[in-house]
Amino acid sequence: MPNQDHPSHELPLKAGRDGWLVNGDEQLLVRFSHGLSTAHGQWVILSTYRWVRPHPPEPQSQRRMIQQNAIEVWQNMQKVGWRRCRPPVR
Repeated sequence: MPNQDHPSHELPLKAGRDGWLVNGDEQLLVRFSHGLSTAHGQWVILSTYRWVRPHPPEPQSQRRMIQQNAIEVWQNMQKVGWRRCRPPVR
């Protein structure tokens, strides 16, 4: 299991749980969660939230993509400064 305090470039969906990334400068939070499996592959749902602490996250948008593309997005977001985080308390 990856340490939550250190960057992990592996999408945590393989471990059966959601993945969360936060960008404090932009006050954004992104959730990567399992979608449906189809003949074309496994889908991942990306949900974006505006998060101004101490208020709860506010949903902004949602889209889906093939798992391989989601892995690339996860890795690129971490390369540009997004940090892995635990799910926010709602």
